[in-house]
Amino acid sequence: SAAVLVTVVAPALRRDVARPQAAASPTVLATDSPTPRESATAPPTPHTNSSSPPEERPSSQPPRGSSEPPPVAPASVSVPALAGLDRSAAIKAIKRSGLSAGTVTQVDSAKPIGQVLSSEPALGTAVSKGSKVSLQVSAGLVVPAVTGQQSKAARAALTSAGLTVGAITRSCSALPDGQVIASRPEAGRRVSGGSPVALVVARQGAGVPSVVGRSLEDASAALRDAGFTVRSKSQVVDDPERVDTVLAQSADAGSCAEAGSTVVLTVGVAGQSDPDPTEPSEPPSPTPTASGER
Repeated sequence: SAAVLVTVVAPALRRDVARPQAAASPTVLATDSPTPRESATAPPTPHTNSSSPPEERPSSQPPRGSSEPPPVAPASVSVPALAGLDRSAAIKAIKRSGLSAGTVTQVDSAKPIGQVLSSEPALGTAVSKGSKVSLQVSAGLVVPAVTGQQSKAARAALTSAGLTVGAITRSCSALPDGQVIASRPEAGRRVSGGSPVALVVARQGAGVPSVVGRSLEDASAALRDAGFTVRSKSQVVDDPERVDTVLAQSADAGSCAEAGSTVVLTVGVAGQSDPDPTEPSEPPSPTPTASGER
């Protein structure tokens, strides 16, 4: 009986073991992959993604057959020497160089008015043709306000401002002696450095008018209008046309004298005339004789 069981059960167990092994064997799909023999001889093919196009690298050379020329870099020019030129000459030099004039800025400077001080870009800088070049131009110096100052202080102010003292003239005035009445050019005007500024300085007193050659009446009226009193004295003249004419005045014309002071006028008068020789003279009276004479 044991031998019979072994004979029946053993084959059945072998069939049950063989079935799962057959089910576990993988299913092979047909692909485009090379066979193992081909893979050993052919080089491996890189994997690519069929959904995205291959990456293109830029080429420095134009494509063959292209009609467009390669891009040309813009021409460059050097900024010319502009400092020291006046404004108009500098702008012409900029245009001759193939550039264009930019902003012009005026700054305080002792240089002559309108002279170029610097440029931006600076001299010799390489720039593209047509670029703008800005300029800094001298605006000169401002004349300081010196009216009302004493002459010494006004001269110092002009020197400190980079200017020079010009002609100094005196004018009669009621202001204190030596006070500046005016300046030429006036305060606030712009001039080149070192330019002279003339000063008008007060000389206290009233101005004496010139009255020589005028009639005594006209001369006296002019002096009284100027604030003076008048006194006259006579001088004999031979020329009848100089009679009643002012020959001299005690205060010089153009000078400054104290208001209310006296100006003496010398006036011509006619002298005593000699007898006319053509007129008959009176006969001499008879000389009395002594008694007893005949």
